[in-house]
Order: sequence, then C-alpha cells, then structure tokens
Amino acid sequence: MKKGTRKLIFAAALLIIAVAFTTPAQAHALNIIPMQLEMYSTSATPVYASPDVFSPIVTYLDRFLNVRVTGITENGFFQVDLNGAFYIPGAYLVPKVEKEKSAYQKAHDRLDEVAEIYRTQLQMMDGAWSKFALKDVTGDGVPELIDDAGKEIYSCYDDGEYMRLVILYYSENPVTFYYSKNNNKLLGKYRWNDKDYWEVYNRDTTFVPWGQFRCVSTDASAYKGNAAAIERDRDNNQETRNDLYNILHEMFGLGKEHSEEKENK
Repeated sequence: MKKGTRKLIFAAALLIIAVAFTTPAQAHALNIIPMQLEMYSTSATPVYASPDVFSPIVTYLDRFLNVRVTGITENGFFQVDLNGAFYIPGAYLVPKVEKEKSAYQKAHDRLDEVAEIYRTQLQMMDGAWSKFALKDVTGDGVPELIDDAGKEIYSCYDDGEYMRLVILYYSENPVTFYYSKNNNKLLGKYRWNDKDYWEVYNRDTTFVPWGQFRCVSTDASAYKGNAAAIERDRDNNQETRNDLYNILHEMFGLGKEHSEEKENK
C-alpha cells in the first residue's frame, strides 16, 4: 500500500474515532476532504442522501460489499460513489474484511488448549478407556476423541471466549464406527440378536451450536463400500497423554515437533 493511501486511511480513522461515540450531526458547512479509497460495508450499512442522520435513508447495504469512497466530511460521514454521491456514517465502513475463522483455524491457533482439554479427558477416563481414537469425523479439520467402547465422541468447540470439550455422540450400546472420507459420512454398526445393523449419522445443530450426531437412516448401502472402520489405535497411558501436543501438531499437518516443554506437561 502506498504511503499516501496509508495516510488517508489513518486520517479517516482518526475522524471516525472522533465521531464514533456521538450521533453524526448535520454539517453547517459541508467541507469534504477528497480521497480515493476502497472500503467494505458492515451489516445493514445505512446510505444517506446527505451527511445528516436526519436526512432520508436511501438504502441499506449488505455486509462485505466493496464501496468506493471519494471523500470524508467534517462531521464523520464518508462520501461514496453509488451511481451518484451518497453518504455513510464512518463507523459503518471498514478498510478490510476479516473473514470468520474456520473450526480448524481456531483449533490451530489454540493448539495448546486443545491438547490440554483432550489430555484432561483422557486422564479422567484412565482405567475406563484403555484405547482411544483421534479422527476427524465432522470434516472440519479438527480430530474428534472417540472412546474404545464405541459409546462416546468428543470434540473441541471455540465459543469465541474459550475452548471447551463438547460431546457429539453418546450411546448405551457399543457401536463400531466407520468413516467414509469420500462422502464425509459417519456410520455405525452394531449387533443385535445375532444380526448386524447399520446407522447413518448427520450432525444436527438444532439444539446446540456444536451439533450432535443423530441417526438419520438405517440404510448405509450408499456409503459402506468406501467406509473404513475407525481403529482405537492409541493407548490411554501417561506417555501418550504427555505427547498429545505433538500428536495433534502432526495431525494438523504441521509436521512433527519434539518439545521438551510440551512433553513434560
């Protein structure tokens, strides 16, 4: 970005801060500082006919729309070109769009917390779980923690403030889980009265934002052909729990990291 453009954005930001906590008033002398900027709308951005909150609102802009700014008024409105000159209060435009992070990115940024959460759960289940699996069965890039009996599936959920452990699946009956990577489908097989039964699960977010696996069909014929059984291939012992940061680090595609500080947790 050129120095001149940075100065314009900085000057505009100062003007916005000056008026952000007060209602923009009508400009008695409409002095406009010319500038040429590309900015973005926020949610329900109001567009005014003149730089006055009591003037008619022409329309509302959706979020993340590119807006060409041609100037800023002395009372904190951006003058914008929308097939004509219109005005938007400064607080409603931002210089860049910050996309919401995915579950993978959130967990990646807080890998220490994810490792500690899983470590704590495994420590609590020491003696009850001799084995466990770490497998991404939701397709969001974050591996889920699956017990050895096939009764419970846990994941990490970032609610914006902190990372916490949530349960995605619980059953009284042991299930052998299968995962179809091609279809991103979790399947379950259990035996009842000497007969095998299959279930197909979907992640339902009706009741909780992180979702829960619910059986939506007992016909798994469309997915069984390319589904592999999820192996509980990790021992729930102190050595494995101490190495969880490195295990997750590698599963996230970050390579292997041997850190004495991490392993001695």
